Amino acid sequence: MNGSSKVLSSVLLSGVLLVAGFTNPVEVNSKQTTAADNHSNITMVAATIKYKVTINGKPVSLHNSSIRIGPNHILPAKSFIIRLGGTTTFNSKTKVLTIKSNGTTSTIKQGSKVATVNGKKITLSTSAQAINDVFMIPHDLVAKATDTKVSISTSAKTIDITQATPISPSRIKTKYQGHTYGSDNQYQYDKTMAYVNNYFKNYKSTFDFGYTDYYGEAYDDYFKKGVKVPPEWSNRDYYYKGLDFADRWGRDLRKNKVSYSQIVKLAEVESKARDFLNDQPMLRWDDAYDVYSAYHFFYKRKGDSDSYAHAQQIVFDMNGYKTRILSIPPSSWLEVQINGKWYIHYDDLIFESWRLSTSWGVQ
Repeated sequence: MNGSSKVLSSVLLSGVLLVAGFTNPVEVNSKQTTAADNHSNITMVAATIKYKVTINGKPVSLHNSSIRIGPNHILPAKSFIIRLGGTTTFNSKTKVLTIKSNGTTSTIKQGSKVATVNGKKITLSTSAQAINDVFMIPHDLVAKATDTKVSISTSAKTIDITQATPISPSRIKTKYQGHTYGSDNQYQYDKTMAYVNNYFKNYKSTFDFGYTDYYGEAYDDYFKKGVKVPPEWSNRDYYYKGLDFADRWGRDLRKNKVSYSQIVKLAEVESKARDFLNDQPMLRWDDAYDVYSAYHFFYKRKGDSDSYAHAQQIVFDMNGYKTRILSIPPSSWLEVQINGKWYIHYDDLIFESWRLSTSWGVQ
């Protein structure tokens, strides 16, 4: 471990400079220390101060920290550039970072205050740094490279970024029906689709209509022959229990004369989606958290009903269904179109799926 790493490690231990996981940026200043290489004259204290970050007025959370050096700020390059719709590439041999964003190409070398933006050299407020294996760039380079205005308030502890031309989901190249699954940019969309494709590449499962051998006969009789559960029946009778589940699972499908083969296919895709979501590592569920995307569901392990619905939507889109998301704050659900009618999938209420929708608030 070199001298600079030791200095930063001591701060990490005493003040938790970089918090593992999905955190808001922090500022570190005061009490000066001296470090080797490109970390000299960093002023910092053990305590951390969280910054609230907004992009076009929308609160966001970022993985790494914002660190103040002297009178200026440097920001984690990849975290910010990706959120603004750009990409970053770092050459470990030349120590040069390349940023591409909306037709603009910018480069800066580690330790330098001079960057190039579309071939034109500009002098920045401070130098680019590599701190704790995170490449940090001056806030004014973020602004120049992405055509944004970056406003930092040390008193209010805020970082506000405004894009001259905000990244629009319509600019994301999509595969199915123009659905972005809540992605903010192309990077998030591509990572999301890669994650899903990788899972289903190795997916193997035996599908039983009716979910278990106990209920298969009852489901067949309900959807083929219209057999209904008697008014009074015992929970111990698995056949009648299966009829009851079938009725609550797809009553509106049968009322609207959806064919038996269509119903079985729908149940099979639903089963695939359920397997997929159940196989994901445990996540932190928080309906108050500003997530809304399948990307955050898969990669950040934090979710809400929006991100869950988007994750389901991908599976149905891949299997040829027309879908949309019903959003009635604070909750969202998946809707699937069958024979021209929309059916809502209440996955949180088991066996209450596929009711005819009278939806509003569609995304």
